[in-house]
This record gives sequence, C-alpha cells and structure tokens, in this order.
Amino acid sequence: MAVLRQFNGKSALAIVCLLILLITSKHLAEWSLRSSSLGIPSIRLPYDSSHGNSQNLDESAETGDPTLFPARVRDPSCDSFPDTSNILVVVKTGASESYAKIPTQLVTILSCVPDFLIFSDMEQDIAGYHVYDSLDNVLPGVSAQSPDFDLYRRQKHCVVDQQSCSVDNEASKRLNSWTLDKYKNVHIAEKTYKLRPNYEWYLFIDADTYVLWNNLVQWLSKLEAPATKRHYIGSISLLNDFRFAHGGSGYILSQATMQEFVGNHSGIANHYDKRAQESCCGDYVLALALNETIGIGVEHAWPTINGEKPYTIPYGPREWCHPIVTMHHLDPEEISSFWRFEKRFYESQTFPRPIIRFKDVYEEFVEPKLLPERYDWDNLSEDVLYLDPNHPERFTQEEKAKDHTKKLLKQFHIPAVERDAYKSFKHCSLLCSSLRKCFQFSYHNGACAYNKSFRLGRLTKKTDKKEERWISGWKQRQICDWADEHRDCKQLVWPNI
Repeated sequence: MAVLRQFNGKSALAIVCLLILLITSKHLAEWSLRSSSLGIPSIRLPYDSSHGNSQNLDESAETGDPTLFPARVRDPSCDSFPDTSNILVVVKTGASESYAKIPTQLVTILSCVPDFLIFSDMEQDIAGYHVYDSLDNVLPGVSAQSPDFDLYRRQKHCVVDQQSCSVDNEASKRLNSWTLDKYKNVHIAEKTYKLRPNYEWYLFIDADTYVLWNNLVQWLSKLEAPATKRHYIGSISLLNDFRFAHGGSGYILSQATMQEFVGNHSGIANHYDKRAQESCCGDYVLALALNETIGIGVEHAWPTINGEKPYTIPYGPREWCHPIVTMHHLDPEEISSFWRFEKRFYESQTFPRPIIRFKDVYEEFVEPKLLPERYDWDNLSEDVLYLDPNHPERFTQEEKAKDHTKKLLKQFHIPAVERDAYKSFKHCSLLCSSLRKCFQFSYHNGACAYNKSFRLGRLTKKTDKKEERWISGWKQRQICDWADEHRDCKQLVWPNI
C-alpha cells in the first residue's frame, strides 16, 4: 500500500506539472503576440532575399555552419521594413565591449536586416549569432612579436568572462583596444567578401554606430550601378593631408570595389599588416590599401554619413535639410531611444516612408531640452573663442588658433563687449547677445566660446572651483525663430556622389 500511495503521489505531481507547462506555453504564445503589437522587439526569421537566407536556415541546422543565422521568430513590425537584400552590413567590435554593445544592436537596427556579419578580435557567439575573429590571419611575424597583440593573447587565455579577465583600468583598456583595432579593417573587408561575395553594397560600421535604413536604401538607389561603378563612400577625415573615410561614421564599398580590391588580390590584408603596425588607425590603413591597390579615393558624404549623435550634432544651415544615414558614439540607451523615435516617426506618416532629416532629429531630441543656461554643462561651442590673455598656459594650441582676442589687439578700437568676453559667464552672454550669428555660448576657465550653429552637448564634472566650472547658454528665441523659418525643407539635399 505504501508503494501504491507513493506511485499515486508521483502520478499526481506529474499531472500538475504537465498542466502548468501547458498553461505557461499558452501564455508565452499570447505574450509574444502582444509584444509584437506593442512594438517590443522579438526574435524573428530573416526574410527571403536573393542571397538565399531562408535556405541557409535549413543548411545551418544540417551543417552547423556558424556563418548562418539561428532561426528567428517573425516580427510583424518588420513587414514595412525597406528592402535591404542588396546591402550587407558588417559590424566591427572588440571582445572587451561586444557583450555590452552587440545585444542592443541585435534587437534594434539589426532586428529586421536579413543578413549581416559581426567581426571582433576574438571568436565568440552572442545570443546565437557568430562573431568572427578578424585577426586570426595576421602575419605571425607581426602578431607574435608586437606588444600591440598583448590584449589579443590575453583574451584567448581567459577562462571566464572577458570583463573578469581584464586587468586594465578603463583608460588602458580603451588604448589597448584601439591599438589592436588598427589591424582589423582590411582583414574584415577580405573576410567579408569571401563569406558574402554577391552583394551590391557593403556597409561597414562600428558597434556604436546607428543606421537609418530607410534613408540608406533610398539614397543608394540613386547611385550608379554598384556592380560596375567603384565606390568608396564616407565622411572624410585627414591624416598628413591624406583623405580617408572615418570608420565610426560608417563607410560604403560597392560590389565593383570589393571585387577589384579583395576579389582580385588574394591575401591583400597581409600586405598591410606591417603598415598597420606603423599607422594609427584601421580606417586609414584601409584607405591606403584601396588607393595603392586599385587607385580609388574616398567620396565625401558628410553630413549624411555622420560621426555625431543627436545631442552633439551641430544643427544649422549646413545640415538642416540633409537626410541622415549614420550616427556614431551612441550608447545602448541612446540607440534604443532613437529606434523608438524612428518607429513613431514612420507610424505617424503616410506610406511611402518619408526621409528623416537633421531638422527632424533636432525637433525630437534637442528642441524640448533647450534652456537659457545650464550649469556643469558643455554645449560644445567652438567656432570662435575669446581666451584670457593673462593665462595662456590654460589653453591648447587648437584653442589658441581660434582665439579672437589676439586679432582684437591689432585693432585701433576694441569694443568693450569683445574685450571683456573672457572675464565671466555674464560677459560671455553679453557678447553672444550682441552678435546676430551667435546661437549659443559657453564659459569655462577663462575661455568664452560661441557657435554659429546650435547643439545640446554633454554633462561635465562638477567642481567647487568657480573658474573651472562649465556653464553653457543658448539664445532660445533666436534659435526657435530660425528653426520655425526653416521648418519646411523644400527639397532633399543628398551628398553629391
């Protein structure tokens, strides 16, 4: 009888567990449907494209190929996503930051993209997505002997998570990651073409880059046939008067460029390993390689390809009516916030989706936050500076080059409002009020700066030392009047490519 009671008890327990499992499964299914209707990102199947991603899912299950996506549940919010089947996005990250940044990208800007690749300085798997080691083919004579690869070697010997293995402080970690990063770009281009050789466009971004897909698709559709026209498009940076596309802003290579550069030059990345060792940056090395190998230079696409983020963009006549395709240095919270804004913006408009311009970003992220003044705040004013002539040791050479006080000394008559601008925040405010082109200003440590455009800026560290405290101000009425006057852009201003 005791055995029978024990058996009956176990049977009852099994039945209860089965009922709980069935109820839970039902509620999970209902929650999944509700989350889609509420706009909560979910995991979804990649859509059909000319590159066979749906077929790849079946192959992945059979072969275990890490280049193929895990199965994703279809997200109805992606039904109106633009057709990106001819564009491959390639994300560059590092093992020290990948788990902090990549998950946010997966549930926002990558959530509706049918195909993408992620490269790092260590092979990993994040939420079922494979991350490739971009540096495993670097010449042994370079990687084995260089201290640049100390971090790379330490990461491989870490037996727990990378964060726990890190022995560097934040500053050292950034420096070591940056040093390692310069070897990646040419190798990533080479590996990308080997894995995905059939795309028309290749967009290369960092893990903290934001992409506005609707704008990108409409823009690229206007450019010449990428299969025959060589394109290397980006936001230009200069190093020793050499022009290259800034990597964090994102850069675009056409099929013709990729084919001629890496398709026709096997092992091209290794030819630039030693050059990378002597250089500062991977985006610079890539530009050198493109120029020396196939004779192509960067096509300037700023401000559409953009290295700022909503709070640091300088809004004004140069940017106002331009569409924006990329932004850089967004943290996970900022990426999530902009992703929500994009969804609201498109839902409030009629089909086809309108283009998001700089003015739209300003109206959402900056206009509601402008105040006459903010303490412990740097609004990034930098166009013109008035520096304290009694303390030149406080200022950098770059700041001294913008110093208007020196020019005043050459004048016979010096207006008092300019002569005294460096003395205090109040004096700086009076200067800005006297100038028609001044939209904002800041005061810090004997430096008065003003801008002919307007930005929100960033928080600064609090200090008890009055002179070292940052204070920023905005001419709200003038900014609002200017924005209202230019509220309606008559035509889109795309880069002249």
